[in-house]
Amino acid sequence: MKTQKILTLVITVVLIASLAGVYFWAIGRDTVAPREDSAPSTLVRLYNREEHDVVEVIFYRDGRRTYARPFHDRFGILRWAYSDAADFDVQLHLSREKARPAWILAAVGIAHENSAELDLAEFGLAPPLITAEAVFDDGSRNTLHLGSRTTDLQFHFAMVEGDSAIYLLNAILGERLLFTVGDMLDLSLPRMPIHNAEYIRITARGAEPIILGLAGDSVSPLAGLLEEVGGEQLVMYAPLAGVPLSHSRFLELVFNPIEGLRLHELAEFFPENLQNFGLDEPVLEFVFRTADREVHLKFGDTFTRGGEEFIYVQDASRPHVFIAESRGIAAIADVTPIQIADRALALVPITDVERVTIAVESAELELVFNHIPGTFDIEPTLGGRPIDHLDARQIFRSIIGLRADADIAPLDLSDLSPELTITHFHHDGSTTELRFFNFNANFLAVSINNGEAIFVTNRLAVARILIAADESTE
Repeated sequence: MKTQKILTLVITVVLIASLAGVYFWAIGRDTVAPREDSAPSTLVRLYNREEHDVVEVIFYRDGRRTYARPFHDRFGILRWAYSDAADFDVQLHLSREKARPAWILAAVGIAHENSAELDLAEFGLAPPLITAEAVFDDGSRNTLHLGSRTTDLQFHFAMVEGDSAIYLLNAILGERLLFTVGDMLDLSLPRMPIHNAEYIRITARGAEPIILGLAGDSVSPLAGLLEEVGGEQLVMYAPLAGVPLSHSRFLELVFNPIEGLRLHELAEFFPENLQNFGLDEPVLEFVFRTADREVHLKFGDTFTRGGEEFIYVQDASRPHVFIAESRGIAAIADVTPIQIADRALALVPITDVERVTIAVESAELELVFNHIPGTFDIEPTLGGRPIDHLDARQIFRSIIGLRADADIAPLDLSDLSPELTITHFHHDGSTTELRFFNFNANFLAVSINNGEAIFVTNRLAVARILIAADESTE
């Protein structure tokens, strides 16, 4: 019994202590002074109208009057057209957020219930930073005046026409009202689908343009050897006319950095002097053309900010200068034609070739494959004698493995005789001819199908063909 009384007493003391603690905590909570920068706790609904009821929103700022009007695009999406941005692309969500406070607005608190005896200039309301007046389809209007920020920068002072109170608006909402066209500019670049490309030009400052285009009948017969880029074939038009494009190298060195470009911010809306950005004579120009559009990008000076490298960019279809992260863009200016060219001199499938002749001075060696119909097997002969099919394939691999090691200024061939000529005879009756001329002790200049000699290849690689032929066995 005594033990039970003691237990009851302990529980009672604990309960009393707990209740006392809650009481004093509550008193202390009620008497703590609010922080100066704490947000007002009461939302004040100023007005709430429907967006589709708005005819226009008129903005008054710095003595200028502009307006925004809603419209539906061809997809039925409601958009906002700004009178001072009629010729510019703006971001859909930002253009809507700027106009939104004109038809639906809630303040986060009230700074003063009655402003009659107050100097409105102290709140940035005489004159206001900006006035937004919404005109509705029933003839009614909402007029909002936006003032300066509070000292803690969390809110804007604001007034509604016909109401003497000074309200507090969220700072983010206020800043959206103050957006200019430059703040809302679309920072996306036009799409450049590589599979639709018909023409590409890369021009580095002080260098000859690299021009790529669709392969056609007027282009070198090498066009048939091109790698496919999507559904179309691109070939170099200049400076290495008719040379196939190395798809993988072109994507790695040129196209991927361009396609991955993201505009970071606006540098200048209407640049007065492009020289300030290095765009009077761009470091790099990139032109991309399809059947229905052209994209022309100009790149200027680079600069470092916050440890990151940026570059000035201009889309030729827009007057503005933007800033983008460099991310390898400047390196494109150093790309040479040979780096993106397919360096294979004659990459011909063995199944397309009936025979190959190798002529050295007055001697000629003929490799005939003798394809067995319906199979991939061959019964080759070299100089009229049968040889092992593996030896024949090795000779052919040495031939199609010849690569351009460097590009050169066109060599004058008028007084030169080839040291070696290799000719592929195809099943369809066409031929691919490679003629090799002396260039120096280490390299031979190459002419393909009587074209200009604009590449050189290593003498040792050519010598391996003759060595493979000499070592072939029956």
